[in-house]
Amino acid sequence: MSQILQPRPARSRDPALLLCPLHVAATIMMQVATSAFTGAAVRVAQPSSRNTRRSVVVRAEGTDLAKVERVAKSGGPLYKNFTSGQALTYLDGTLPGDFGFDPLGLSDPEGAGGFITPEWLSYSEVIHCRWAMLGAAGFLAPEILATAGVIPASPEEAVWFRSGVIPPAGQYGKYWTDPYSLFWVEAIMMNFAELRRWQDFKNPGSQGKQYFLGLEAVFGGSGNPAYPGGQFFNMFNLGKTPESMQKLKTNEIRNGRLAMIACLGMAAQGVMTGKGPFENLLTHLSDPVSDNLLTNLASILK
Repeated sequence: MSQILQPRPARSRDPALLLCPLHVAATIMMQVATSAFTGAAVRVAQPSSRNTRRSVVVRAEGTDLAKVERVAKSGGPLYKNFTSGQALTYLDGTLPGDFGFDPLGLSDPEGAGGFITPEWLSYSEVIHCRWAMLGAAGFLAPEILATAGVIPASPEEAVWFRSGVIPPAGQYGKYWTDPYSLFWVEAIMMNFAELRRWQDFKNPGSQGKQYFLGLEAVFGGSGNPAYPGGQFFNMFNLGKTPESMQKLKTNEIRNGRLAMIACLGMAAQGVMTGKGPFENLLTHLSDPVSDNLLTNLASILK
């Protein structure tokens, strides 16, 4: 015991403690003290000599300390200003588009319950990204094509909030049926597709079981509901290597997040100006001083 209780050389600048929050440093010191009295050896990991920047986060898990190393992204340290040590313990960079940003702790596995789980949030973000990318194209394409004279509709008729199926804002003379019938046809078809998608999330691969004309084989999936793959969902066989597939997934999630913000912006712009996004763009480019966000806000607040 006399050898165990001998004082150890003081460490004036411990790199591990300098990178940890104060409460985590206190946890490490308590662990060191406990190990000293029980005779267990304690090793402090030295930082790597490589030039790669790393954030070291230590999180107490019972009596053990779990260390998570996160390699800094090549895009620069800007995103690191919005991360936290708590988030970096469960966001380890394996998910596409994971930059450690989770200020509300929504993806923390501790305390997850009901259907709001980290797996569900990750899956639903991908689905919302895909819908938003389609939606952003739907905001713009009809108005652009109508302005160019490609489709038989005026730009006023092709604006996204006038070409819906709910009266009285829309124009319905050129539809194949009345707006109420069109609404219910779309609702029933979307309900069927969304229920099948939900079933595949709860039981991956279940939609590939053949029970009607054998057409379900193409919906067997890959075991990952967010990326089913196969001849129907990856008909061009993209991402032949794990590295290229991970890059494609990251690009998809980045563009999808931008699309969600764009849809919100175009919807707010339509409410504010009463015009379509393409018309707003042309008006702004023709006179950016008199037609911009500030002048539109001023006209609303009058």
